[in-house]
Amino acid sequence: MKKSILSLLISFLVLFSSFGQNNPMGRTWVVFVGNTNYLTLSTLMGAQKDINLVKDALSAYQIDKVIIKQDLKKDEMAQFFSSELPALLKENSVSSLMIWYSGHGKFINETGYWIPVDAQRDDETTYYKMEDLKGAFEGLVPRLKHVLVITDACESGPTFFQAMRSIPTQPVCDDPAGAKKKSYQLFSASGYDLATEESLFASTISKALADNPKPCIPVQDIVKTVTLQLMRNHLDRPQFGNITGMESEGGTFFFYKK
Repeated sequence: MKKSILSLLISFLVLFSSFGQNNPMGRTWVVFVGNTNYLTLSTLMGAQKDINLVKDALSAYQIDKVIIKQDLKKDEMAQFFSSELPALLKENSVSSLMIWYSGHGKFINETGYWIPVDAQRDDETTYYKMEDLKGAFEGLVPRLKHVLVITDACESGPTFFQAMRSIPTQPVCDDPAGAKKKSYQLFSASGYDLATEESLFASTISKALADNPKPCIPVQDIVKTVTLQLMRNHLDRPQFGNITGMESEGGTFFFYKK
């Protein structure tokens, strides 16, 4: 009798521990890169604050691991995205990945760059080309079913993705098809204003996540909220679209609550 009760209790605990953790997005990781202390460019003290805001908002959602990288030099950025991160994603069977970048950026001749902290001013050979980031993802398809790159950087500009011309339609949380279909998306602060110490882009994203009353929120809903807020403040419309060259199936990135 005691053995039966003990077995029942163990089964209950196992069930309880897994309750609410059945994430349709699969194992989900978030990577934050915050570049603050530049050698030849202005210091961006707001970058770490912005990351903390979004990280705190995401704590209510089913995120299996958060990685934070700070003040990356070019060789560190290249090594992390081309080697270290892909190996970790493969080893841990990660299905969904969000990458957030806060720092300086540049858009030159239709090419977008993230600027490492050791970059030389006006020398694009010392910048990190965002096309290299896409190359790191391509080797992980089809295991990596969802990628969302969010870049909050001055002069980041549109790069390696097909922008949508209007605010996208919001998918619904109770339709599992959106999570099952592959998606490779980029959401970027529009690009040509100087970076400020406080990012309205980041604070609006964190508020959209924190204020969401539903069991999940699709990135399209966040894009809509951010777009309206930035335009209300007479700022440029952010860019959102599918990453070109990757076989998206019309899915999207959902954030599911715990």
